[in-house]
Amino acid sequence: MRVLEVLDTFYPNIDGPINVMVNIAKILNEGKLAEVELLVPNFPKHNVDIEGIKIHRCTSIPAPEGNRAAMPYANNKVKNLIKNGNFDIIHVHSPFTLGKASLTYAKKYNIPSMLTIHTRYKTEFERILRSKSLQRFMNKYINKVINLSDYVLSVSNGAAKQVIEDCDYKKDVYVIRNGTDINPEPISADKIMKCKKEYDLKDEFVFLFVGRLVENKNIQFTLQVLKELKEAGYNNFKFVIVGSGEYLDTLKEIISEYNLTDNVIFTGKIMDRQKLATIYACADLFMFPSSADTCGIVAIEAAANSLPSMMLEDTCASEVIVKGINGFALPNNPTAWKNKLIEVLNDRNQLQDIRDAAKKTVYVSWKTIVKQLYDFYKQAISNKQNMTINSQNDVTSNKTKRTKKLKSKKTKSKSLKSRKNQSEI
Repeated sequence: MRVLEVLDTFYPNIDGPINVMVNIAKILNEGKLAEVELLVPNFPKHNVDIEGIKIHRCTSIPAPEGNRAAMPYANNKVKNLIKNGNFDIIHVHSPFTLGKASLTYAKKYNIPSMLTIHTRYKTEFERILRSKSLQRFMNKYINKVINLSDYVLSVSNGAAKQVIEDCDYKKDVYVIRNGTDINPEPISADKIMKCKKEYDLKDEFVFLFVGRLVENKNIQFTLQVLKELKEAGYNNFKFVIVGSGEYLDTLKEIISEYNLTDNVIFTGKIMDRQKLATIYACADLFMFPSSADTCGIVAIEAAANSLPSMMLEDTCASEVIVKGINGFALPNNPTAWKNKLIEVLNDRNQLQDIRDAAKKTVYVSWKTIVKQLYDFYKQAISNKQNMTINSQNDVTSNKTKRTKKLKSKKTKSKSLKSRKNQSEI
C-alpha cells in the first residue's frame, strides 16, 4: 500500500496535525504496513527532514504566524506526483491550497481520498476575519473542499457533529481519535529532579499548559482562575506554560495585571519529546480550558504521564473525561474552577486515583490509533476497487446491450429488404 499524507503546514511549526501526520507515517513505515510519503509546503532555509520518511515539498510563499502558503498550481510538481506516484490512497489533513489541489487530483486520477478535519474552521474564521462576507466566503470554500473527498474523518464525536452542522455535510463523518507517541513508562526520579531544578520548581503545586500561545487556547481564562485562587489565599503554586505564539506579549500583560508574575514560568517551545514528557511528570494538574480544540493531543500526552486534566465541560476535548474519575470537566466559570482547585489543594490525596484512571482511560498510543486508520485505508481502497469493477461491468453491459440492439436493427432491416425483394419478384 502506498499512501500520500498531505498538510498545508509543517515543521519548524508546532501544530497538532503535524504530530498526527508524522506519527501515521512513522508507524506505518516502520511496521512495513505501507509506504507513506508526505506532501507539505516548502520552508526555505528551515526545512526539517525526518529519517525514514520521504517528504515532497510544494512551492510556497510567506504567510502569517510563521507559516508558508503552498502554491500547488505554480508548476506541475503536485499534479505529476499524484498522477505518477502510484498511490493507493491520498489522506489530506487540511482543506487549504495544498489539500484542495491534492483532493482535486485524487478525484481526477481515480485515487481514493479522505480528509481529516482537525479544526472547527467556522470558529477560526470568526476569530481571525473581521469581514462577515469574507467569513461566509471561507465557509463556502471549506464546504466545497470537504465534498471533494471520498471520506471525511474527524477526531471526536463533537467535531463530527460540528462538520455536519457547520458544513451542511450530508454523508457520514467517521471518527478516528488522536493518540500520542509519548512513552507511558514512568519518568525517573533523577530526570524529574533535574527538570524541577531547571525551572526552579520546589514543593509548590504545579499547573501546566502545553500548546500554541494563541487566544483561542483560552490561557487567559486559566490566569483569571489563578488570580482568584491567589486572592483566596492560595499562593503556593506555579503555572508552567510550554509553547510559543503571537499571544505571548498579551499573556505577559495579563500576568502582570493579575499579580501573577512570581507564579508563572514560560519555557518557550520544546521540541524534545523526552524533555516534554518529563515536564508533564513534574506537574500536578493540566489546565486545558480550550473550547476550540476538536481533540486535545496534549491532554492525551499528559495522561501518558499520569497527569489528569481540567477542562471545560461539554467540549470536544472533554468527551474523554468522566467527572472526578479520570479528570475534571467544569462550567465556563472561573469561580467554579477556583473552588474546585481549592478542594484539590486541600486534599491532594484524591488526585492519585484520578491520575491512575487518566492513564488507563484517557491515554491511547498512536500505534493503537494508526491500526484503526490502516484498517480504514484498506476498506476505502477495497470500496474504490469494487466501484471501479462495477462501473466497468456497467460499461460492458451497456456496450453489450447497444451491440444487441444494433444487431437486432440490422436483422430487421435485412428481413424487410428480403421481403421487399420477394414482393418485386
